[in-house]
Amino acid sequence: MSNTTDSSKSATTEAEVTPDETTRVNEVMRGIDAWKTRIDELKVQVDLAKLDLREEAAKQLDLARNVNHVAASQLRVAYEDAAGSADTLRQGVQEFLHDVDEAFDAVQAVIARG
Repeated sequence: MSNTTDSSKSATTEAEVTPDETTRVNEVMRGIDAWKTRIDELKVQVDLAKLDLREEAAKQLDLARNVNHVAASQLRVAYEDAAGSADTLRQGVQEFLHDVDEAFDAVQAVIARG
């Protein structure tokens, strides 16, 4: 029976937690809770940073679209101006050639009479 009593005392002794162990466990738990809190804070900061980046990217994209729109509009106007200038130049050259042709005909007529 002495063996049974010894094993009962041993199990009771192993199951008992000392105040020092309780203190250490409580400190570790507080540390873990502090890390969880810090991780949650960092998650919030990351989420806010993502929102800021999205907003900034959206602003930059809108700016790029506006610049593209203005550039395309200016290119369209420049093309229309160039096309108009080319038509005017073509018409001027045709008139000049017509005038040269008439002058040539006039010179030939004078030579033929003379």
